Amino acid sequence: MFEKETGAGISVRPDARDAQTRSGRLALCRPTPDDADELFEMYSDPRLAEADPMLAHPSITHTRTVLQRRIAEWRQHGQGLWVLRHVLGPSAGELVGIGGCSLYANTAWNLSFSMRPQNWGRGYAQEIAAAGMARAQAVRPDLPIMAVVAARNARSSRAVERAGLHQVWQGPDNHDPDPTATMLLYADRSLSDGQIHALTR
Repeated sequence: MFEKETGAGISVRPDARDAQTRSGRLALCRPTPDDADELFEMYSDPRLAEADPMLAHPSITHTRTVLQRRIAEWRQHGQGLWVLRHVLGPSAGELVGIGGCSLYANTAWNLSFSMRPQNWGRGYAQEIAAAGMARAQAVRPDLPIMAVVAARNARSSRAVERAGLHQVWQGPDNHDPDPTATMLLYADRSLSDGQIHALTR
C-alpha cells in the first residue's frame, strides 16, 4: 500500500483491498474476467487499430486470453495494468480504457495505455501514465520505465514524451507482419545495449 503525489499532482490512493485506486477523474481497477466484453468492444473498434494494427483483438477469446495474463501480472508482481473507468460516486462506472505499468522481461516497467476512441484527447493518457509510473517506482524503483510505440502511432509517441520518457532506440518491429514497420523505444533513463536487446527482441 502506498500514497504518492506524482509530478502531475495526481494522488494515487489504494483502497483497503488494493482492488481499486482513485486518480483524479479515473477509477483504476485491477482487471477481472468480467471486463472481457467491454475490452473486446474497445479493441475491436477499427479506429483503435488505424495507427497500430497490432492493437486489434480478432475475437473475444483473444481478449479473454490477454485479460488472464493481465490478471496474473498483478498476482505475480504486485503491479500491472489497470482497467480505467469513470469515477461514479463511490464506485466505478463506464469503461475509459486500460493502462499503467507492467513488468517486462524482468528488465523494465512497460508503460502502456489504450483508450476508447471517444475518450481520446481528454488527457486521460497523462493521468494514467502519472499514476502507473508512481506505482511502478514504489514497487521496484531500481527498474527503468520504458514504452514501446509503433512509429506510425504519433498519438502514443506524443503521450509518452509528455509523460517524461525520451526515445532511446528505433528499429524494425518484429511483432508486426508488415516487414517495413518500425518501432520506437522510450525510457526514463539511459539503457545498456543488453537492456535494449531484451526489450526489443
